[in-house]
Amino acid sequence: MVRILVVCTGNVCRSPMAEGILRKLLRDSGSHGGVIVESAGTAAMEGAHASGNSVDVAFRRGIDIRGHAARQLTKRLVHRASLILTMQPEHKEWIAGRYPEAAGKTDVITSYADPDGDPDGIRDPIGLDLDAYEETFVEIEGSLRAALPRILSLKPEGTGPTTNRAT
Repeated sequence: MVRILVVCTGNVCRSPMAEGILRKLLRDSGSHGGVIVESAGTAAMEGAHASGNSVDVAFRRGIDIRGHAARQLTKRLVHRASLILTMQPEHKEWIAGRYPEAAGKTDVITSYADPDGDPDGIRDPIGLDLDAYEETFVEIEGSLRAALPRILSLKPEGTGPTTNRAT
């Protein structure tokens, strides 16, 4: 089983959208079997709903995240993940500082999608207008589309050499 963990700060805007987008991309590619997509936040309020703007933007594109409940990033989530995609370098650094053993499987989503991609990642739209959420959705979707072949090449744990090491 391959587990992808998407991480942002509060787990109410970017990472729930990314979780929904990646699930849809995997389903549309016919390759969703054997891949679990989850999300969490470095400073999440457990149980908080996805932001209204995130829900609206995702729903317009056929992705339903209304049932999302935020959760704090934990050692268990980090350890069972095959790949951890963070929204910004700060999240990657946060994870590396607490879970140094996860450094090799953690990367900023934009850098994972394209080694020459924006190293600053995806900015947080929280508190901004719907247009900002639209932009964020498009950025996340573009990064995940670009990363999809690489994600699909991941090998389940224990099946031989893996290609899930982030660069």
